[in-house]
Amino acid sequence: MAGRIVRDDVETLRRQADIVRVVGDYTTLKRAGRSFKGLCPFHTERSPSFHVTPGDNFFHCFGCGASGDLYDFLQRIEGLDFPEAVESLARRVGFTLRYEELSARDKQALGQRTKLVDVTKAALAFFREQLYADEGAVAREYLKERGFGREDAERFELGYAPNAWDALSLKLRDQGVRAEDLIATGMSVKNDRGGLRDRFRGRLIFPIHDPGGDVIGFGGRILPGLDYGDFEPPKYLNSAETPLYKKTRVLYGVPQARPDIVRAETVLICEGYTDVMALHQAGFGNAVATCGTAVGVDHLRSVARYAERVVFAFDGDAAGVKAAERAWEAAVELADSAGGGATLELRVLSLPAGQDPADAVREVGADGMRRMVDAALPVVPFVLRHRLADADLTTEGGRTAALREALAILGREPDPDLRREWARTEVAAGIGLAYDFVARSAARQGIELDRHQGVATPATRRAPAAERTGGGGGGGANLDRAQVQRERDVLRVALQHPELVPDEWYELTEEDLSHPVARAVFATIQRAGGVGVDLPAIVDAADDDDLRTTIRGLAVEEEPVPVDAETAAWRVRTLVAQRVEADARALREKLQTLHHQRDHDELIEVQRRLATLEQRRRALTTVVEDDGAVG
Repeated sequence: MAGRIVRDDVETLRRQADIVRVVGDYTTLKRAGRSFKGLCPFHTERSPSFHVTPGDNFFHCFGCGASGDLYDFLQRIEGLDFPEAVESLARRVGFTLRYEELSARDKQALGQRTKLVDVTKAALAFFREQLYADEGAVAREYLKERGFGREDAERFELGYAPNAWDALSLKLRDQGVRAEDLIATGMSVKNDRGGLRDRFRGRLIFPIHDPGGDVIGFGGRILPGLDYGDFEPPKYLNSAETPLYKKTRVLYGVPQARPDIVRAETVLICEGYTDVMALHQAGFGNAVATCGTAVGVDHLRSVARYAERVVFAFDGDAAGVKAAERAWEAAVELADSAGGGATLELRVLSLPAGQDPADAVREVGADGMRRMVDAALPVVPFVLRHRLADADLTTEGGRTAALREALAILGREPDPDLRREWARTEVAAGIGLAYDFVARSAARQGIELDRHQGVATPATRRAPAAERTGGGGGGGANLDRAQVQRERDVLRVALQHPELVPDEWYELTEEDLSHPVARAVFATIQRAGGVGVDLPAIVDAADDDDLRTTIRGLAVEEEPVPVDAETAAWRVRTLVAQRVEADARALREKLQTLHHQRDHDELIEVQRRLATLEQRRRALTTVVEDDGAVG
């Protein structure tokens, strides 16, 4: 990252970029009046409720409530943070961003990272070139045997490291790369004579990227048929730890998988590079893999940015079960470190013994794998079943030991309702014990099962914006629905057709609107500069995201009838007339309290004011009737 992006560039890019073209890469859009309409890319729907308004540069879905500008769209669809979204958009449209001045220390750190990334990029270019050279035929043949073609290799930028001691080192040294930088990136190591030798030799190469797309390391697999000399190299070899590459923080395939992870709201974590490729090939584009290490806290913290549901697709053997247990321990640690706020729904895909995900998807096909993913077990029942499968349940001592171990596992589940359910279905039923006995044993270990503490449920989806009077907020439940709709109609005119708004608009105040959200929208319009101000300025003036979503929704909400100047005038004047009638009603009530002699002067003044209001009311309603807007 090159420091903070200059704010003017952020705004200029926002205005210049074509939101219809960018969003159109993710869903088909068709013109519908002032906006474009299509199926929402954020939720499943059959009838299009997703609107994109190019003039004001925003999107809004009436089905799921998703709303925002172009940066919001990219953040949501790609799982990016804000600076990443800005940089991604700039790359798409060829816009050159400027960055604010950095401190000397930041410049040095940035320069060092940039220099090392340049080395890994050069190494990747060499490896990819070698894959399609004559010597790379052995790697291409291996890929073919595994069912992968050139398209798969290109998608994941695969390469080949020649089976020579220093092919890469010599090539990059000829390009001017310093020896110390080759060593710093882990591409080369010093040999016994003080020269350089390549770390990766005679291997199929899998580049590893950070979430931003920079190449930070590599994984390499040996190939059948190659002569590796007198030593037997490890089947897989990954980059050593470097300033760029930290294996406990990196997942393979994130840049390729991120859009599908966000759309599916699920990430599928494997243990092998070819597992990821096979799953992507079968339609599971949300698959990623660890890089030769167990799933840890940093891995889960990374994927939590994109999805709350994690499915582990580990090999169906004892090592795979152990990997699932370690991943669960990492999830518990992550939740504890976040005060319970970073909760993930963890599930485990049960693969046949001896199979990895690539084997399984080729055996059962895409549909069969989809059924397996849908049937993935929550991690606690998965662990319990495997522990009990290994226990001796034929003796009293064995059952007692199994119960003690099962309760220790169960006690780490934070949701009391799930603890109770799994104590019944997995522990009691699995061991063959009465549930009451299991509950009493749990209580002796300090684990509560029967005291209800509330059901932990996922965050509920927000109600569609179209179902909310103005985007949420309390206070509207007892309001007259027709009145609420009238207020909504007036605000929609103000946002969609400001040129049609009559002079009476300027008489309105917040008090003339009954619904709290309608008042908030009105106040936001006024705070932004009044009716006719560009919509982005009004959205920016909103107090929170809910209000911003409401305003965007009103700005693209379809009108039930065509709106012209007469219709717009009728809507606004109706609200003004209601206020005038309310004032007149208050004066008539006051007249009932005045004495014709004692309060003579005040009575005359009230009558005068009442006459003025009645005249004003008649003028407003007469205009309405003359306009033909009411029957």
